[in-house]
Amino acid sequence: MQIRTRLAIVMVASMVLVAAAGGSIIRAASERNIRLNAESSVAAASGAFRAVEHSDVEKLGSVLSAILADTRYREPFLRGDRKALAALAAPLFEALRASGVTHWYFHLPDQTCFLRVHRPEQFGDAVNRATLARAAAIGGLGAGKELGKTAFALRVVRPWTADGKLIGYVELGEEIDGYLSRMKTQTGDDYALLVEKRHLDAESWREVRKGAGLPDDWATLPPLVPLESTLPSAQSYGWSGEVAALPEAGEYLGEVEEGGRVFARGVLPVTDAADVRVGALVVRRDITTMHGNMTGARLRVIAVVVVLTLLTAAFLVFAVNMLVFERLHRMTALLEDVAARLVGGDYDVARAVPPPKADDEIGSFELFFARFLAVVGETLAGLTRRRG
Repeated sequence: MQIRTRLAIVMVASMVLVAAAGGSIIRAASERNIRLNAESSVAAASGAFRAVEHSDVEKLGSVLSAILADTRYREPFLRGDRKALAALAAPLFEALRASGVTHWYFHLPDQTCFLRVHRPEQFGDAVNRATLARAAAIGGLGAGKELGKTAFALRVVRPWTADGKLIGYVELGEEIDGYLSRMKTQTGDDYALLVEKRHLDAESWREVRKGAGLPDDWATLPPLVPLESTLPSAQSYGWSGEVAALPEAGEYLGEVEEGGRVFARGVLPVTDAADVRVGALVVRRDITTMHGNMTGARLRVIAVVVVLTLLTAAFLVFAVNMLVFERLHRMTALLEDVAARLVGGDYDVARAVPPPKADDEIGSFELFFARFLAVVGETLAGLTRRRG
């Protein structure tokens, strides 16, 4: 095999290796970008969840302010007339119920429940909840998610004062069923709210599910149970780990392909009003378009790199051939011609050697070769003259 062929093979192989390495780097960078975009999308779910909660806290807080400013509720409360207070609050509660409010309480200063407007028959029990305790501790708004026997409820509590004296507390609450649907409307993502079973009452939970016509999936994800989900099935959750082990910022669960679509999945810890972890929020975002765009861009870049590499290899082969092998080929032809002329008695062969075309290594060799032929020609001419 000629050196020219070997050198061409080496250069092409080197360029192919460079293209392959470049393609691998581009692929890794593309996958990393896809992952970073997907992770940021998943992490944004935490902000969306907080935004929905904050919006509802503001709504309930405004309603509470209006209730506390209405002196009509103060009189029956101060005289202990529970029936009168319930009758007075009932029409407003029906209107509030239409906007999502499901709980309305009047508490005494010692945090005993004086009246549940939504359940007037239940009263007189001591209320031990983080939101009420916070309102009492700071003398202001206490708000947050609290987990009951069957579901989460968002609660907002304000101290109730008259003439600068605390007379009790008023509390509004709403079950957060529908949060995930609202979040999906805003973001387009799917969610599943999972809670540790140890915080719930199994029988009460089953009764609520049965009454709502929902399936009994208590045993689907031990030790977790879904409270609400916009995902098509439990298999779509992609996580059933330990809530306590979740990083504070959540965990990215990677990509999965379902029904010809590509989804990024992640899971975030969910805490209650006392800042205790009680569950997790699973997020699934459709990244099919982004994935396709990134993959298409990656393939286009790789194609450009391959084409440029092949063109570079072809140019290098051409350049080496013109700068080295073509000149060596001319020197070989000249050597054959000079040898034939020497044999024929033409000793002035140095004139047949053209001057070097370039001041490089081959040019230096051509100059040396011309001088060598001149010496050989003169030597042979001198020997011929002596013999004659």
